[in-house]
Amino acid sequence: MGTITVEYCDWSAHSGHDRNACEGHVARLVAETHFGVRVQQGSVHGLRLSRDTYTLVSTRNSLWVPREFSPRMWDARMDDFADEDHRTYSDDWCARRRALALENFDLNMAYSARLDMAEFEDALQAAVRGIAGVREVTDLTKWDAVPGVYVMVLDDYKQVYVGTTSPQVGVMKRIRQHWTNSKPLDRLIFGTVTTSILSIDSFRALDTTRIYAARTGVPFEHERLLLEKFPEEFTLNRVAGRDPRELGILHAAGYDTIRQRGLQVAEDA
Repeated sequence: MGTITVEYCDWSAHSGHDRNACEGHVARLVAETHFGVRVQQGSVHGLRLSRDTYTLVSTRNSLWVPREFSPRMWDARMDDFADEDHRTYSDDWCARRRALALENFDLNMAYSARLDMAEFEDALQAAVRGIAGVREVTDLTKWDAVPGVYVMVLDDYKQVYVGTTSPQVGVMKRIRQHWTNSKPLDRLIFGTVTTSILSIDSFRALDTTRIYAARTGVPFEHERLLLEKFPEEFTLNRVAGRDPRELGILHAAGYDTIRQRGLQVAEDA
């Protein structure tokens, strides 16, 4: 795993830089080869999760619905937005939401620190050895366009994430999407401050220390079996492991499909 220094000026439209003003300006970023693929530090987020940049994400309304859906709710939330169409959150709302997200972040970090590494390793090995076809991945390029189930291991946090992917995406591309995606501000908390699990998309490439995967035509079944084998305290999955269509039916029928954890730090006696 090598480190490469990359120098360039980011004048792309999303950066907010002007191309002409950037002539001669050099930005120094660091890239690495990680599981056989090149990963690069961005202009905001590095190659590892950081509290300093955790909430520096999109402030657009990712949960937007037209006013006709619920006029009363729409009108009651006017002050939460900077525009009449409710597309962008106001500065005050963002400040409040960032404070809550950071409180949840700290609770998750404290929760992770209390977990036992030996118990985590035992649970990991029992799970991956208990499902036929699951093997360790050292080179993601060999999993390009391969459908199936994958397990991302984050040893520093004693957590795993179990996911599935189709032939159109494949294991390699899906994992790289996790490394570069980020949840918008209105999705950092999934539930409440004291129950929400950090999203796998908030972690960065170098937080993934091991990968396991299996090629299968029934990935949702493998996902369900793997999640059943992992104690919930060691998993980052925010929803139960099932086909999304089945989850939708269960949710509509009133079944709880959200995975949460008790994060409240107990007060000293």
